Amino acid sequence: MKFCLALISLLLCCAQILAIYECPSICPAVFSPVCGEANIKGRLVRCQFSNSCRLGVSACKYGINWRETSNCSGLSPYCRALAN
Repeated sequence: MKFCLALISLLLCCAQILAIYECPSICPAVFSPVCGEANIKGRLVRCQFSNSCRLGVSACKYGINWRETSNCSGLSPYCRALAN
């Protein structure tokens, strides 16, 4: 019985820790375009996001260190996948 309680407690703690590190997936439906650039595998990638929240979601989801920039020229063909 004590073992079951200890196991349940451990599982609950692990579930809470994992929940903390989940990436956000819901952003406000505000269109305020933001450009971001990052160095991905030695290449400079530029993408446009619908808002800064979407940029943050992409950073968290894909582990990319996006930097906001005013330069949106030369957008990468990978942006469609990274900006969603």
